[in-house]
Amino acid sequence: MDRLTALLEKNLEPIATRFAENKYLIALRDGLVLAMPILIIGSFCIIIGDFPIPAFQTFMTNAFPDFWANWNWNVVNPATIGLVSLLSIVGVSSSLAREEKIDPMSSVAIALSAYFILIPIDDSAAYNSSYFAAQGLFVSMITSILVVELYAFFLRKKVTIKMPDSVPSFVSTQFEALVPATIILMMFLAVRYIFAATPYGTMTEFIYKVLQIPLTNIGTSLGGTLVVSFLNSFFWLFGIHGTAVTGAFTDPIWYAARFANLEVYQKGADLARPYIVTMDFGNMFIFLGGTGITLALTFLMAFACKSQRIRQLGRMSILPGLFNVNEPVIFGLPLVLNPVMIIPFFLAPMVTILIAYGAMRFGLCPYPTGVTIPWTTPAPIGGWLMCNDWRGGLLQLIVIAVSGVIYYPFLKVLDKKYLEEEVAAENEEKKQA
Repeated sequence: MDRLTALLEKNLEPIATRFAENKYLIALRDGLVLAMPILIIGSFCIIIGDFPIPAFQTFMTNAFPDFWANWNWNVVNPATIGLVSLLSIVGVSSSLAREEKIDPMSSVAIALSAYFILIPIDDSAAYNSSYFAAQGLFVSMITSILVVELYAFFLRKKVTIKMPDSVPSFVSTQFEALVPATIILMMFLAVRYIFAATPYGTMTEFIYKVLQIPLTNIGTSLGGTLVVSFLNSFFWLFGIHGTAVTGAFTDPIWYAARFANLEVYQKGADLARPYIVTMDFGNMFIFLGGTGITLALTFLMAFACKSQRIRQLGRMSILPGLFNVNEPVIFGLPLVLNPVMIIPFFLAPMVTILIAYGAMRFGLCPYPTGVTIPWTTPAPIGGWLMCNDWRGGLLQLIVIAVSGVIYYPFLKVLDKKYLEEEVAAENEEKKQA
C-alpha cells in the first residue's frame, strides 16, 4: 500500500496540480464565481415568487395586483440570471487578464464588444437577449479567453500606440489598447461573416449546437456523473483537492445544465426539464455533507464510536458537515490515505448518485428547477429549494441515511483499531507513572 501510495503521489499529484493551476481553467472558475451573488439573488426571488403554497400566492396577488405578476420574471430575473453570459465575460476576461499581467478593464471592454459582434441581431436591429443568459454561456467564455490572449499577444509584440511618459498612466493605457482592440474587433467581425455563410448562421449558434449541448449531455449523463464522482474521491484520497480538479471541467457544463432547466421552469413549473445533473444536483447530492457524503459519518463518529479520538472529532465535525464542509473529517479521521475507509469513501457518493438520479428519472422526485442554491445550504432545505418540492429534501435525508449504513461497518473497524491504540497508550502511561 505504501509503495502504491508513493508511486501515485509521484505521478498523479503533478498532473492534478497542473490542471488545478491552469490559467484558463482558473479563469473559467473565477468567471462563474463572480456571477454567484447575482445568481443567488435572482434565485431567491424565484423561490419567493413561485413559493409553492397557493394561499400565499393568492394573498400576494390580492395584496399587490399590479406588482406581484411582473416583479420577478419580467424585472428581477432578466437583470440577474438573465445576464449570466455577460457576467461571465467580465469575470473570465478580468481573471485571465490578471494572470497575463495586463489591464483587466481594457480586457473586459474589448471582450464585451467582441461578444456583441458575434451574437445575433433581429430584424428590428435588437440583440437576441437569450444570448445574455444561458444560451451564450460557452460562447462568452470562449470569446473572453480568445480576446485576452490576443490582447496580451499584441501588447507583448508592441503593436500599440506609445504615449510620452508625461501622459498619465490611465490615459496611456487606453491609447495602448486602441490598436489591439481595433485588430481584435475586426477579426471577430470577419468571424461573424464567415459563420453567416454557413448553415449555422452565427458562431454563437454553432458553439451552442456543436459544443455546448453535446458536452452538457455527456457531462450530465449518469455514466459521466459517476466518473466525476470516482475521480473526485480518487484525488482526495491522496490529499489532492479533487473538487477543484474535476470542477474545472464540470462547472461550465453543470452551470449550462442549470440554466437550461431554469429556462424551461420559467415557461412553466409543470413542463419537463431537460437535465437531472446540474450544478445544484452536484452540491446537494454528490457533495452533500462534503466530498464522500460524510454528514452521517460525523454523527456515527460522535455517538456510535468508543474511541475518544473519533468521538471528539465527530462532535467537532457535525456543524461544518451540516453546511457541506468536511475537511476536518477528510484530514482528521482521516479519509486521506486510509485503507480502512477507501471503499465507503468511493462507494457512498456513487450510491447516492444512483439513488438520487433514479428517483428523479422515474418521477419519484422532480428534476432541479435551475434555481441557484448556495452550496452551503443544509439538508433537507437545500434539496427542497432545489426541486421546489418537499420530496427533494426527503431524498437528501434518504441518501444521508444510506451513506451512514455504508460507512458504519468500516468505521467500526477503524474505531476498534483506534480504541486498542488508546488503551495501549493509557496502559503505557500507567506503567511509567
